[in-house]
Amino acid sequence: MTVDNAPEPKEPARDKMIPVRVSEDEKKAIELKASLAGYKSVSAYLRDLGQGTEIREKLPLEVRRQLVGIGNNLNQIARMAHSGKPFHSHETQLKQALSTILGFLA
Repeated sequence: MTVDNAPEPKEPARDKMIPVRVSEDEKKAIELKASLAGYKSVSAYLRDLGQGTEIREKLPLEVRRQLVGIGNNLNQIARMAHSGKPFHSHETQLKQALSTILGFLA
């Protein structure tokens, strides 16, 4: 029950099947994509995909940590630039951050 005592919405009955044949490689690829997107079940992944839900891969924790660190470094460099302080000594760090970001986007 929710806080206001209203009943929680129930999941629809899923008693219909859509048989789909795939090769072993296709099955592995679909399972991997479902897992990378954070799905525990391939069925839920395929239902969402079939209904047009935009599905994105979840970033691994280590990648998220690296991006947060890069963001912090960029903010520090931006603060220095806005305050008029020279940041030439941070040029290498900035280039590395941009290179890492571009690597994630590729």
